[in-house]
Amino acid sequence: MKGGQMWALLGIVVLLGVLLGVQFRVDRGVPAVGPENIGEMAVLLLHAERQDQTLSREVASLKEQLLGRAQGVARYKTLLQQLNQARAEAGLTKVTGKGVEVVMTEPPAGPGGNGIFSIHDTDVLMILNELRAAGAYALSINGHRVVATTEVRQAGSIFSINDSPAAPPFTIIALGNPTTLQQALQLRGGVADTLEAVGIGVKVKASAQLEVPAYQGADLP
Repeated sequence: MKGGQMWALLGIVVLLGVLLGVQFRVDRGVPAVGPENIGEMAVLLLHAERQDQTLSREVASLKEQLLGRAQGVARYKTLLQQLNQARAEAGLTKVTGKGVEVVMTEPPAGPGGNGIFSIHDTDVLMILNELRAAGAYALSINGHRVVATTEVRQAGSIFSINDSPAAPPFTIIALGNPTTLQQALQLRGGVADTLEAVGIGVKVKASAQLEVPAYQGADLP
């Protein structure tokens, strides 16, 4: 064997030794994974998955409870609003707001007045119906709340409102749009003109703040 070939062979041997040494050190740096390690890791993974499922179910349950409570609160508020609206429409609560005040007076008697015509229950009902048609949402006569069951009856010169005695002059409070209510009554040839033609006074005054009392009829429980 010639000298050059021998040196080449020696170099290859040295290089192989270095590579083997590096491979040995790398192998020693990585921990061995045996069957027992794989089983332990599988148990931990299964446990984690079960915890995740449990937490997911708890989160879903809490979301459902929260949603149910939110819906319950919303439903309660809706029912309370409907109840209050129904009570207001039934006249069971005091109502305040803008509207008109209508004062009906008897024709004057004696000199300057004929004293023949007087206010009848039909005259009062004409005013009430006109106000309702014009959008009045709450009405009262001489402090008596007018509701669906209210009767304005007359026996001679005595009136009965909600089974309580009353007499002219009549003050009617109507809540709603003041301009609309006032225009409806004072329309040319309308209710006010018709009543004033026979001597019944009808004065209409708009106001930004009026009060209609709660219904106090005898038929309340």
